[in-house]
Amino acid sequence: MSQFILSISAPLLSLIIFTLGSGLLTTLLTVRLQMEGGGAWIIGVITTSYYIGLVLSSFYIGTLIRRVGHIRVYAAFASVLAVATILQGLLIYNWVWIVLRFICGCCTAGLYIAIESWLLIVAPQKLRGQVLSLYMISFYAALVGGQFLLNVSNPGSIIPFSIIAMLCSLSIVPLSMTRAACPNLESIAPLNFRQLYKVSPSGVVGCFSGGLITAVIYGLMPLFVKQFNQPTSYVALVMGVIIIGAMFLQYPVGRISNNFDRSRVLIIISFATLVVSLALMLTAYYTHTIFLILVFIFGGVSFALYPLSISHVCDYLKASDIVATTQGLLLVNGVGSIIGPLLVPGFMRTIGPLGLFVYFALVSGILGLFFLWSHTRKFRTPVEEQQEFVAVSRMTPVATELDPRAEK
Repeated sequence: MSQFILSISAPLLSLIIFTLGSGLLTTLLTVRLQMEGGGAWIIGVITTSYYIGLVLSSFYIGTLIRRVGHIRVYAAFASVLAVATILQGLLIYNWVWIVLRFICGCCTAGLYIAIESWLLIVAPQKLRGQVLSLYMISFYAALVGGQFLLNVSNPGSIIPFSIIAMLCSLSIVPLSMTRAACPNLESIAPLNFRQLYKVSPSGVVGCFSGGLITAVIYGLMPLFVKQFNQPTSYVALVMGVIIIGAMFLQYPVGRISNNFDRSRVLIIISFATLVVSLALMLTAYYTHTIFLILVFIFGGVSFALYPLSISHVCDYLKASDIVATTQGLLLVNGVGSIIGPLLVPGFMRTIGPLGLFVYFALVSGILGLFFLWSHTRKFRTPVEEQQEFVAVSRMTPVATELDPRAEK
């Protein structure tokens, strides 16, 4: 086992180094834009630009990797991302940032696909569940660490952008120095939207809604905190607590869904997100302690929507269909991630900063009602026939092949 862990240490170390910078950059950009007088609308557009690049490129980078090798691809995208990051610190213009964030999205997809494909080829099929767990732990731990790097330097200077660029460059070293074999990627066409919806309407709508919510958390939650004149350190704390909540609560929620009707768990999680969103509205002006506790719970329930929805769809599938289906659901989630940041600025402009939580409450409330409606109309899989829950984040199409439920 130690030999196996050693064989995947290089891509995991590259993942950690890169995600430290990526996690910092996502929050830093919102904080910097707010300092420069940018409102919710332009932040939403820039966030959407990133997800457009991420989604459009993620299904085509495999072809490039097959052509030149994924070490070269990783090095090229990491270098471009480092340059794009530095340019964001030098050129503070909205239209420039929109273009650069699109480029960052394309590069980020390339980096994650290179790392995930390496893990895929190294992992024996019987150990893919463990590899996926190590991947998730490394990803979330680095993402949390990236939030707290926001406290290292003044976000109004070029220094944090330089730190991120250095992390991007340093992440090339572990992957380029390893002697592991290059992976052989296969193209797998995802199911189309109509086929996915026919398999499980709740799963498709749940994945889409998960994108509507989580992209807004990453892009606009820091703006919400800054609009209350909170210091940058508190922004980092709030974002860190949200991600920690997502990391720690996914597993118990998943275990519960394995022992009860998963469609009912989805209903409960949706309305729990609604209730916590309303509670956050009431506590945002008052005590920090209660607000942070609610933020922790909010991260746990809202980030659980996507993996629970995927598990719900998998309950109706053969193992041979799971990879193609989860790739299609990743695309559905990406579409939600593109749309969400464009909708929220209208709420925040009309209602004020608390419009962010009105949006979360509205999306989760409509989602809960849809789940209730679907629950009464669709045949439900007996609990003993349900697939095992697998905790996943929004990954690339390659990482879906690590899902142990797809073992034949």
